[in-house]
Amino acid sequence: MSRTVKKSAERKDELLDIAIRLFLQQGFENTSVKDIYMEASGSFGMFYHHFKSKEEIFAMAMDRFVGQFIDKFSEILCDNEIPLEKRYSVAIIRLVEFLHGRDKVCGYERGEIDISVFRLMSLKILSESIQPVELFLEECMENGKINIDDTHQAAIFITYGIYGILREEGLRTSSNKNALSVLSKVSELISKALDCDAAIFKIEIGGIKEYEN
Repeated sequence: MSRTVKKSAERKDELLDIAIRLFLQQGFENTSVKDIYMEASGSFGMFYHHFKSKEEIFAMAMDRFVGQFIDKFSEILCDNEIPLEKRYSVAIIRLVEFLHGRDKVCGYERGEIDISVFRLMSLKILSESIQPVELFLEECMENGKINIDDTHQAAIFITYGIYGILREEGLRTSSNKNALSVLSKVSELISKALDCDAAIFKIEIGGIKEYEN
């Protein structure tokens, strides 16, 4: 039987996907270059044909990881198959899952945070979350659910406000395990600040499984 030879682009994508999974499972420090290429049934030379170092594949893997999150986050907030009142709740669950993954990679759970990685991933997720949140707010406006003067500024307020509260609570408790509980309380603050129906920003943890895939 002849051995299947993958194209260079396919092999690079495979290595990146494996790297994401291993970095999320083990963190940066505990994942080696050998771990990655062995998982792909590859070799030392094959790895370094595509990447200069562990640091380079890590940067690219985390960029892809954030991109995948943003794509899913945007998809949820713009998905007409999900009731408008449910979308925020489903999207927030995805956000919390992302935060847990980020913390694992950065060493948060082991008390050895890589600050540069933590900040890079956080800033990217913040800046790229604004547009999908703004589109969601615009749809809410069109459906008479909210009435605000500037959806862009409101999107910035929600995005950075949520992150700020999660960050401060996480630092206070040294954990993001209670993130959903914290965000449930934040939903009421957002509704009051935007003077809108509280149902739009209500988080129903037990009632969103049907929309997850």
